[in-house]
Amino acid sequence: MAPTVQAPLFFFISDQSLALLLPIVVYWTYSLLFHWVSLQEFVWFEKYRIHTKEEETRNRVELPDVIKAVIVQQLLQTALGFVAVLADDSEMVFDDELSLARYQTRVASLLSFAGLQALVSPSVIATMTYICYYYLESLVRFTVAMAVLDTWQYFLHRLFHNVPILYKHFHSRHHRLYVTYAFGALYNHPFEGFLMDSVGASVAFLISGMGNRGALAFFSFSTLKTLDDHCGYNLPFNPLQFIFSNNADYHDIHHQHFGIKSNFSQPFGTIWDHILGTHMSREEANEIIRKKEERKAARVASSKPTVMPAKNSPVSSVYPADEDVHSSGNNSEHDSHEGEKQLESQKGMDNLGAIPLGATELRERFSTRARVDNGFVSGKGQGKAL
Repeated sequence: MAPTVQAPLFFFISDQSLALLLPIVVYWTYSLLFHWVSLQEFVWFEKYRIHTKEEETRNRVELPDVIKAVIVQQLLQTALGFVAVLADDSEMVFDDELSLARYQTRVASLLSFAGLQALVSPSVIATMTYICYYYLESLVRFTVAMAVLDTWQYFLHRLFHNVPILYKHFHSRHHRLYVTYAFGALYNHPFEGFLMDSVGASVAFLISGMGNRGALAFFSFSTLKTLDDHCGYNLPFNPLQFIFSNNADYHDIHHQHFGIKSNFSQPFGTIWDHILGTHMSREEANEIIRKKEERKAARVASSKPTVMPAKNSPVSSVYPADEDVHSSGNNSEHDSHEGEKQLESQKGMDNLGAIPLGATELRERFSTRARVDNGFVSGKGQGKAL
């Protein structure tokens, strides 16, 4: 059999171009699905939502701005991809007969080395060769591509966090999302998106040695996985979430202020987090939240004023407003404490009975205090100043 040129999946578009466009279709289809689910608020589905709808107000970017930024990024990356496709117009050429013969020789050698060749018939060897060539090799190449992309994104992601100038000018944009949703999966600075996603996927594709069909599957699947990691739902029945330990719940921890230096791995495995000590489990995250709530409760108890109410007057208790235990860290310094404002409003209260003083009483009190000041203050004009 002579070498053959692999025909495209669809006659109207090349496999290279399809590998660039299909991930975009996957992105918007899957994002719209989760957006619709979020809007419907199905009772049976809401119990899996990681954050409440109210917590979404803490995001520092609006949905329309996220969508516009993603469109701009996808246009730039697709344009660059098409330039690369036009520059490389080579076709995929396969010689299946020669490749199968090589595999059959390797399989026979392995069986002979193990002393099993006499026990295996030629037909079984031929079947094993067919499975290795058409399925096992593709699976190995796909796994290698996943490992390469995980490695690329872990170290680059961690670099963008640990170098202040990179975080401030590039990666901080993505962390404007405290409550993640699928549309925001690729909400990045265009430079970061190109370097981390486009270049990373291309490097994984080249190192793995997969063909156009493999690239089509890999690019689309990695996009789908990234979307699912940002969907905002911890779904135990979702195969992407129970097969992969790096899932929506795992990545959500990274978007909280207490986990922003943890869980850098994406989008498939968590091995680098485990090896380099940046892994944080949900149990550890919950323990941090519990301790923070305890400290907040202690502060509330210690700041409770001991004001004796006047007769026939209601008790006036001042408590500081609840502190958000899920602060994103990027804007936590702006958290308000309404209790302090309430305490300030008590300055016009009479210390003896918690009874508000009117303007006349306040004017008389300050006038009296000024007149008895041994002549150092005349008292004239003090009342008018009030």
